[in-house]
Parts: sequence; structure tokens; C-alpha cells
Amino acid sequence: MTAFDITFGQRPLLSTVLSVVVIGVGVFLVKLYRVRTFFRRLQKQGLPMPPHHPLFGHIPLSASIIGSFPPYAHGNYLPDQIRQRYPHLDSAFYLDTWPFGPPVLAVVSPDMMYQFTQDRNLPKDKGMRHFLKPLTGEQDLVTLEGPIWKRWRAIFNPGFSANHIMTLVPGMVEDVAVFRDILQSHAEKGDMFCLEEASLNLTIDIIGKVVMDHKFNSQTSYNDMTSALRNQLSWCTYGIEINPLEYINVIRPIVHWNNTRRMNRYISRELDNRYNSIQEKTKSKSVIDLALKAYQAEDTANKSTTTMDATFKDFALSQVKLFIFAGHDTTSAGAVFVYHLLSKHPSALTRVRAEHDSVLGTDLGITATRLSEDPHLLNQLHYTLAVIKEALRLFPAVSAPRGGQPDFFLSDAEGRQYPTEHCLVWGNHFGVHHNPRHWPRVEEFLPERWLVPEGDPLYPTKNAWRPFERGPRNCVGQELALVEIKVMLALTIREFNITNAYDEWDSLKGNPKGMNVNGERAYMIIRGGGHPADFYPCKVTLATKTKSSKTET
Repeated sequence: MTAFDITFGQRPLLSTVLSVVVIGVGVFLVKLYRVRTFFRRLQKQGLPMPPHHPLFGHIPLSASIIGSFPPYAHGNYLPDQIRQRYPHLDSAFYLDTWPFGPPVLAVVSPDMMYQFTQDRNLPKDKGMRHFLKPLTGEQDLVTLEGPIWKRWRAIFNPGFSANHIMTLVPGMVEDVAVFRDILQSHAEKGDMFCLEEASLNLTIDIIGKVVMDHKFNSQTSYNDMTSALRNQLSWCTYGIEINPLEYINVIRPIVHWNNTRRMNRYISRELDNRYNSIQEKTKSKSVIDLALKAYQAEDTANKSTTTMDATFKDFALSQVKLFIFAGHDTTSAGAVFVYHLLSKHPSALTRVRAEHDSVLGTDLGITATRLSEDPHLLNQLHYTLAVIKEALRLFPAVSAPRGGQPDFFLSDAEGRQYPTEHCLVWGNHFGVHHNPRHWPRVEEFLPERWLVPEGDPLYPTKNAWRPFERGPRNCVGQELALVEIKVMLALTIREFNITNAYDEWDSLKGNPKGMNVNGERAYMIIRGGGHPADFYPCKVTLATKTKSSKTET
């Protein structure tokens, strides 16, 4: 065969490749034209957006902001950073970063968020399904829609009611006591450690008991289920990538498959154990137990006496993974931010400690026993709750991405109509919580704003606080999260001083100076919800007014 024959034989393949490239470029250019033209039309209608480049859209603006962020800073900061540059964009604005993401309508107004989450409930954005699928499968309560979501939400609601959560406090106290001993150990050693590693292990142990009445023992030993779930989380994406290579990551599907296999095997076994316990009339309080009873009550004709109903088990498997992920991830981050803010504000810390002395007694050695015997004491910690709510205002872990609809428009205070069709409607909690139009002294840590009467200048604007979202799709576990953080504080905040060790950490790691967002070194990073950077390196010392060195359980 001659060289001519080889070259000639390659021509059909080369022609095919060139044709594919030409078609791909053509499709890209058509899509680019359509998206940019869409935004130009919005501009002509006088709808708010930052200055828009006819070719690059808002990519240069977004790139300049993201480029100013320290490593792994959460994308939820972006709308607020844009508002800071363009203060008139304080209600909603359009953002064009295609091809890196779909057209976005960013909403930072509580009134406008009300319109698509409470007045009318827009469907969850498809990116949420992309993120959660490796964790939960195809049928979790976050991304289900319509009647099927309504039915299963009703089945699982009893396990998260406020009254039921109080019955679970003794189990929480047991797990927090282990966490307290870990802090004690670090205080005695005087070493630097990452608080959120300890906090994540604690909250995953608590949610295991709450959901399945199962002890993961993550604080004291290795657990294959929790290891697989946390590894899976680190590989999940929203489907919008700045790095194009992430779209062709061939390792990710293999990791997802292996972690899913490990999680499903473990949880399936535990679900069977829970079913057998119920059949043996064992007294149970877990979310799964209550949900199974509710399911069987509405489906009496299909009750099984030997094995768990297959339909329920499939749904339960997805929800258990969802609850364990959501129930430990954002709660842990919220708790660490509470500790962080109290360490920065000594007067608030003093007031929290005084409240705990007043409500729980000054003998720290019996605090655990008192809470186990009377969990409703937690309801008397009014200032503590105000501190938690203020921390969640300043550091909201998540946002509310919804899918725009052809027939749905948002309205602002000036009466402008914002079309949502073809847009990701991004209800940005951080942007709402840091919007000076709705929050006096917006960047200050002021727990008092949650204790003043209506009419006071500090009194929060209606619908402006939304760390758990609002409306029918609010977080089912919000009461659990608040109670968990209260218990954590009740058993630790009077015994220990926790201070960040970022200076030492940065020196050890060789990090450059000035790593912060809005002046905050404990900025939120991307890891599921927003988490404190670097797992919050810190040091713990014993509080000078400690009244007991050991908490009884």
C-alpha cells in the first residue's frame, strides 16, 4: 500500500471529523446569538442587569469577581458582590454567563422570593437533580414535584415535628457528650485541630439515630456508610462547570457507582433491621419507623408481615441518604459559624453563658441529665436562639434555585415585570440576608434584632430570613437543626473557649495573606452547602469560669 493510498483512505474520516466540528461550531454560534439577543431584548425593556457585553455577556464581570475570591469560595457570594458593585441592583437582576451556565435571574429581594417559593411554587432547577442524583437516586423529597412529592412529604413529616424532635433530645445529649469529650482532649493538649471535622462526625451520628435509630459511631470509629456518603459529596457537581475538563471526567461515574453501592448495601440492611424491630413491637421513635407506620396506615391492603414493602423501601432508601446528607452537612456548618461568631463577640458569649446558667443551672456536671429529663428547657434559651438565627443570617448555607416558566413573571416594587422563561431563577439567600435595603446594620452581628418588638428599626423584614427556605418546600428538618445546635451549645459553650487558628494554619500551609471574602477569613467554601474554609482550624481552652470539668451522661 502506498502513502497515497493511506492518505486517500483517511479522507472520509477526516471529512467526518471536519463536518462534526463545523456543525458543532455552527450550533454554538446560533446558541450564542440567541442567548445574547435574549439579554439585549431584556435590556431594551429596561430590566435590571449589570453592563452587558454584546459578545461576552457578563462573563468578564463574573470572572473578575470570582478571580478575586480566595480558593474554593462559594458561588453564593456572587450576586451580593455584583450588588456591591452596582448598588441599584438590590432586588433582582439578570446575569448572562453562557456557555458556562444558563441565563440567570438572580433574586435578592424577600418580596420577590416570596412570589416564586410561597405564593407560587416554581419547580426545582434541573441542576439540583444533577447534584443530588449520585447521593439519593431518582426520588428524593428535594427534587420530586407535584402530587408524588406531596404524598411522600406528608408520610415523612411526623418524624420531624417539633414535639417529636423533643423526644429525641436524650439521644442527642449522648452524642454531644462524646463531642464535648473531644473538645476536652484538645483543650488539654493545646493543639490546633479542625472543628468542623469533629462537628461533621457529631451531626452525622445524631442524624443516624434520628432517621434510623442507628449508631454510626463516626466520632469514635470508621463507618463505611458515612465514609462513602462524604466521599460521594466531594464528587457531586451542579452540572455548571468553569473548568471544561470537568464535563469529561471519566473517573467520576466510577466513584459514584462504588459509593452508591456501599451506601445502598449498608442502608438496606439497616432498613430491614428497623422493619423487624417494628414487627416485634419494639418501641421506636425514628423517622423511618414513623414514616413506615404512616405508609402502612394509608395502604392497609398491601401490608406485608414478613418483609418491608418494596415501594416504601425504595423511597426510604433515597430519603435516608437525603436526610443523612442534609441533616449533617448544613447543621454542622451552622454550628461552627455560631462558635466562630461568639468567639469574635465576647459580650454575646457572656450573655449566652449567663442565660444557660439561669435556665440550666450553674452545675455543669448535671446539665446533660437535666436536658435529658426535661428537653423543653431548650425552649427557654431565647437569646441562644437569637444568636443561632443571626449566625444563619450571616452564613446561610444554601440557596433556592428554581426553573423559570413561560407563563410566570416576577414583579418588583417599581412594578417592572421580569420574565422567568429560559432562566434559572436563583433565589440567593446570601444576597437577601446581606441586602442593606432590608436589614439595618446589615453586616453587624446583632442577635438583638431577633428579640425586639415589631416596629423597632431592627425588627426583621417579613420573609427576609430564609436559611431553611420558606413555603411548602421549606426544609423538613429545620426544627431538628435548631435543636441540635442548642444542645451542642448547652453542653460546651460554658466550658470551652474556641478561637480560630487561621493565622497559624496559613503559616503552616504557606497560604498567602488576605484570603477572605468581605473581610471574613472563615468564608464559606463549596462542599455541598456553604462550609467554613479549611474545616475551621481552631484551638480550644478551658473557660476560666468552668464549674465542672466533666459532663455526666
